Amino acid sequence: MELGKDLDVLYIEDDQTLQNETKKILERIFKSVDVAPDGQQGLDAFSSKTYDLLITDIEMPKMDGLTMSRHIKKVNSEIPIVVVSAYSNTDYLLDAISIGINYYILKPIKMPRLIDTLFSVVKRIVDKKLADEYRQKEINETISRSNEKILAQITNISPNPVLLYKGNSIVFINSAFKNLFEAEELKVLINNELNLRDFLNQKMSVDQMFKNKNDFIEHLDDFSTSKEETRSKISIKTRNGRKIYLVIQNKVEMSSDQDMVMYTFNDITVIEYQRFQIDQYNEYMSDLTYTKYKTEKGSETADIIDRTSF
Repeated sequence: MELGKDLDVLYIEDDQTLQNETKKILERIFKSVDVAPDGQQGLDAFSSKTYDLLITDIEMPKMDGLTMSRHIKKVNSEIPIVVVSAYSNTDYLLDAISIGINYYILKPIKMPRLIDTLFSVVKRIVDKKLADEYRQKEINETISRSNEKILAQITNISPNPVLLYKGNSIVFINSAFKNLFEAEELKVLINNELNLRDFLNQKMSVDQMFKNKNDFIEHLDDFSTSKEETRSKISIKTRNGRKIYLVIQNKVEMSSDQDMVMYTFNDITVIEYQRFQIDQYNEYMSDLTYTKYKTEKGSETADIIDRTSF
């Protein structure tokens, strides 16, 4: 029975011979089969491990099967329990039903009856697991869509260009990023005909004045993706001319199976050009000071020579 290959079973039976024989049959059907000789040990085993199914006798020493089942159902009302008993007393059956036991096999156990009952209960367990997984997947997808929508709304009001990626596909581009390029240029990016790296690599070009700056990258392959957050300066051609951006890459953990990556572009064009002008001014002043010092030293030497007679 392939359906039971992933299920763990607890079998409680005080008749050692019957326990050994039935366990051999159950082990052909289920992933694992643990046994207990009475209700008390069965309850202890249940408390220490998670099981998908319980199969129990009724009349046992220390604690009978119905009392044990009542305790177990208080902890986990969903777990299916199969009762195996030599008693067909109506009181037992009514008590079992009131506890929540839906499966009942009379001793001596007949193989066709055992297999039919186990098939029914295993199919119910597997169907419920599939339904739970599907329901949880739907919940996770709903949460993920909600989170993505909220994140998109937040980034859309940002003055900085922002992109959100999941895998190799763009999830969202905010208005600020769209304003950087012509609509026709953006089509290849939005339609995923060209990935972000290739798209920006076509737009990147470092000005000659910044060529010697080691904090600029000329190709996005130099952009490290191993860290949680990565920053790099890039110079790109936009619809409004050349702009310099500090690009920050962040991993965004979502409830879906795949995390997203957010790229934020911070415009530092003015700052970088001002810094370049300051550097040029400092170089000019240094050269001017040095030239003036050399000139003054040269004048002093010449004056001394002029006033010296030979």
